[in-house]
Amino acid sequence: MTRPLTRRFAGWIGADRNPLRRRMDRFEGAVRLVLVLAFLVVAPLLAPAAGHQTEASGLRQVHQEASWRQVNAVLLRSAPPQYYGYGSMATFWVAARWRAPSGATRRGVVPTRTGVQAGAKVSIWVDGVGRATGRHPMTVGMVKVRTVLVEFLTVAGVAIALLALGGLVRLLLNRRRMAYWGIEWACFGPRWSTRRWPRS
Repeated sequence: MTRPLTRRFAGWIGADRNPLRRRMDRFEGAVRLVLVLAFLVVAPLLAPAAGHQTEASGLRQVHQEASWRQVNAVLLRSAPPQYYGYGSMATFWVAARWRAPSGATRRGVVPTRTGVQAGAKVSIWVDGVGRATGRHPMTVGMVKVRTVLVEFLTVAGVAIALLALGGLVRLLLNRRRMAYWGIEWACFGPRWSTRRWPRS
């Protein structure tokens, strides 16, 4: 017959009035309860705060990168051919030139696929002064994904930290239990081992 959930929870936190439980066992149960309550209080407060901070930072980045433009860069050198096997690469940075939004000519290295010949055009993103950024500008959708991810990782981080703390407390208590058991066995072990049992 299985015990009710409330009785199992009471046993887990050491509040089931079991006469065999020691003060150390009840202390460990109290620590478990405190850690659970700490998670239920801290995680709902910390996760939205971290998400709000991430969202605000991301939206500022979106605003800063709103002036980025996509332009065509002309490769000045050919990209290396495709190499197969260990260490093969699919993207190379090759020297190129392009026009900035102001009309000035810029030079630099841009990412391109293997095997693209010199003179070919590749699309790149540049900032307001025409510098190649090497990536797409941040979007609102990316900010939302990042915010959700940060909130999830915050909750997971709180849970892992509390579990690690609970594991440390259990390790220290187990060491103390072993020390007490050793003392008790040193007291009662000789009496037990010298006891003569009747032969069957």
